[in-house]
Amino acid sequence: MKLQELLQSVDFKKVTLAFERMYPDDKHMLSFLKCHYDILCHITPAYDENANSQECRISYIYDEIVNRSYLSAFPLEGDKWSASLYKEIIIDCDANVTKEEIVACCLWHTSFWGYTEEDLSEAAKDFNIYRDKTDLEISEYKLNINLAELKRIGCKNISLPRYQEVKGIVKMRANREYNKWKQKHIDKRLRNRLFRKEFLKTAYYDYLNSIVRFIMNIYGSNEEISETICKLFNLKRFAAYSFKSYTYGKTDSIKYLKELLFDYKGIDNEYIFSNVIICIVKPTTNINPTTEEIGLCKAIYSLCPKGRNHTFIKPDITLKEESKINVGFYE
Repeated sequence: MKLQELLQSVDFKKVTLAFERMYPDDKHMLSFLKCHYDILCHITPAYDENANSQECRISYIYDEIVNRSYLSAFPLEGDKWSASLYKEIIIDCDANVTKEEIVACCLWHTSFWGYTEEDLSEAAKDFNIYRDKTDLEISEYKLNINLAELKRIGCKNISLPRYQEVKGIVKMRANREYNKWKQKHIDKRLRNRLFRKEFLKTAYYDYLNSIVRFIMNIYGSNEEISETICKLFNLKRFAAYSFKSYTYGKTDSIKYLKELLFDYKGIDNEYIFSNVIICIVKPTTNINPTTEEIGLCKAIYSLCPKGRNHTFIKPDITLKEESKINVGFYE
């Protein structure tokens, strides 16, 4: 069986159960994994003579450092998705695994460089431009580029908060990354020093970048946003979520987005704050909200029922049958 045939033969919800069990540190990525799965199911598999192999071997690999075995799908990470989907799945005789576990493992490998085509393009761009830079340098450089673009399109009076003013949310973001570093065999004193000097400052720039990207995603929805949107930088806490549907015209795109946010944990409970801004981008010039869109917004409002909420509709006919949603929680 080829990889795409295997993907199309399983119930994705059962795959998520296997994924959470196998990769507990990545269980907050299920919504992105769902998008990735649907993309792979709709790509045309293609033979590639330059692929690392025409087979994908499923086997258990023993890691001496952590003293345990883990399931591996090799080789997938270095090949085009179309070539990976064309590969024949070969399972080692001593690998007693379910189809759902194999799919979870394969998706973990194929998403190594990103979950969507946009992620792949961004990763390739980053590699070419920033290959000699640290994560801290990359984050700071991107922030400067994004701020310049934000000023160009209308946000002239941007007042960035100092680290001390937003250190609470910054530390929340940094701790998640730090937990991954704790699993690595690094001297504790070095690890703590890296955390203070690298993680916190990088998380600070990443936090500011998340606000910039959110503003740029919704800028132009209407004049009310353009006059007040830059005040997001002065909030105590802010968290943004952005998703696109991948229905390929087979199901309702708004229903798909709702499933990403709620069924596949696209919204992290730790980052739900008192107030919310929602921007729905739809493939039509009619910006009046549909019944489905109103229902989605109400479901999001229910997460912070006592706060303020704002909803904006933005048309984008290039989306064809798909939709996008940008959600920003703030205090």
